[in-house]
Amino acid sequence: MLSKKRTRVVALLFLFAILFLTYRLADIQLISTTSFSKNKVNLIQESVDQRTHRFTINDGRGYFLDRNGELLSTDVTAQVIVFPNLYSSKWPIESIADILDIQTSNFTKKISDLKKPSALSLSEEISIEQMNEINKLEIPGLYAQLVTKRNPTPFANHIIGAVGQDPDLIKRKYEDKLKKGTVTISTKTGKNGMQYTFDPFLISEGETEYIYHVDRQGHPLFGLDVKFRSQSNPLYPLHVKTTLDKKMQETVEKALDAHGVEEGGAVLLDIESNELLSMSSRPLFSSKTIYKHVDHMTSQQIPGSVFKIVTAAAAIEENRIQNEKTYDCNLNIYGEKDERQLGMLNVENSFTQSCNRTFGELANELQKKDTDFMEKYAEKLGLLTHNGWQGEVYHLEAFSHFYKEESGQVYNSKKKESNYKSSLATSQTAIGQLDVKVTPLAVANMMATIARGGISYEVKSAKSVNFANGTELIEFADHKKEDEKLSPYTIMRLQSLLLNVVKNEKGTGHALQSLPFQVAGKSGTAQKGEDQRFNNKWFAGYFPAEKPRFALVIVDLKHDTVNRTIPVFRDIAIEIMKKKIE
Repeated sequence: MLSKKRTRVVALLFLFAILFLTYRLADIQLISTTSFSKNKVNLIQESVDQRTHRFTINDGRGYFLDRNGELLSTDVTAQVIVFPNLYSSKWPIESIADILDIQTSNFTKKISDLKKPSALSLSEEISIEQMNEINKLEIPGLYAQLVTKRNPTPFANHIIGAVGQDPDLIKRKYEDKLKKGTVTISTKTGKNGMQYTFDPFLISEGETEYIYHVDRQGHPLFGLDVKFRSQSNPLYPLHVKTTLDKKMQETVEKALDAHGVEEGGAVLLDIESNELLSMSSRPLFSSKTIYKHVDHMTSQQIPGSVFKIVTAAAAIEENRIQNEKTYDCNLNIYGEKDERQLGMLNVENSFTQSCNRTFGELANELQKKDTDFMEKYAEKLGLLTHNGWQGEVYHLEAFSHFYKEESGQVYNSKKKESNYKSSLATSQTAIGQLDVKVTPLAVANMMATIARGGISYEVKSAKSVNFANGTELIEFADHKKEDEKLSPYTIMRLQSLLLNVVKNEKGTGHALQSLPFQVAGKSGTAQKGEDQRFNNKWFAGYFPAEKPRFALVIVDLKHDTVNRTIPVFRDIAIEIMKKKIE
């Protein structure tokens, strides 16, 4: 009896196993052929892909141009593409080698080393003429094409960004394209920078490629030729015409590296158009560290004395400055002896020489009248808001030119209001310490606003999105900021103060006097609470001061004993002015 029960149990288990395997097989071959497992794998497509040899000429993703039409994120080169399975003794080896200017033995060896369709590794890039000569031979399995190669760590690293595979994002963001088959779960998407923000316009609508089908053993299927497949819509891929200037970006990158800025960066704006000409952050990210680095130029940093511009603007606007009144700059904000011993200075000279004591006292005077004055004037100068272009573009309600741009702060919202009531806290805040944090992009826009006479705009990093034939799809119009502004008199006084920082022999920017044009600006040094070994060092300014054309901010977040910001500012300014004259 017991034996019969065991037999029945075992039989049932076998039956369930067979039913399960039958269902599984049916699921794979009949039911879920186009959407198998939680990953929604298209089994039919995967089967085809396993028996298809392909060479991608263009991944179909859109690309970036600089303001002058030069490629930024991709390289396009003429290459010779070989399908090694189709190589035969009938190929005119000598003619091919002669066109490519290589030895015949060298050419045949390169082919024998290939295991799949690949571009030939040549010592020199072939010309368009050579490419055309190869194609005239009409050899099955040998083709010459302009191949688009995406740079893994592109030029203008942080601002342009990088791409990578993200199946979850594809399913979440591009479900309709996935269903239509224009994208797959392996289609690359933007991971950061403009690659991410402009991804809806750049994502591939289909690849351009050579494809060839093989059997299980990898041999060519009889009667099938290599086919050329491209996007069905000739208007794609789209491209973004940025506001960046490739030569200026090269100048900025070179200067940062030459002076050893390990952590920090630079922002360069065109004052007239308020367009971004260059932006660079250090350290650079690689394909392996893409998620470990932030763009320091669009994230909060402690500004130090650069923030004195805000305190000075408030004091001028509220009529709290008396030219004859002097402050004891032999003391610091703690009432202790200051190591620089600057003597008794009025407000103008205090700004020029960056005396903390003066601006601490001014802030406390202003605080008695208006406890919110610091935030009010930081807001007027654009330091507390996003400064990058934002707006509605088609169905994208809050489209932004800058990836994860942070806004600034005067006070830490997590702390109690009482933390900022003391005289010392007010003084610390007035000189850009305590909890004050702003982005270098915002500071650059503030400098451009002051240089322009007080008119403020959002910063653009792109001019337009265009179809493949160059026709404009989207133009990004100027966005004038309608925030409450400073009076023309205050702006004029700020311009004078910034100019004296460089013109005055005792000014903190006097090292820039030797330039063949005038610079107006403000230095800043900020102590970093979390790392006492280094300070934040800034120089923010514009040039030429008499007819402003460029706003430039340099930040060194690992400042020790060497002031790198002014030498970097000087080198960039000289080269930029040369390029504009040329």
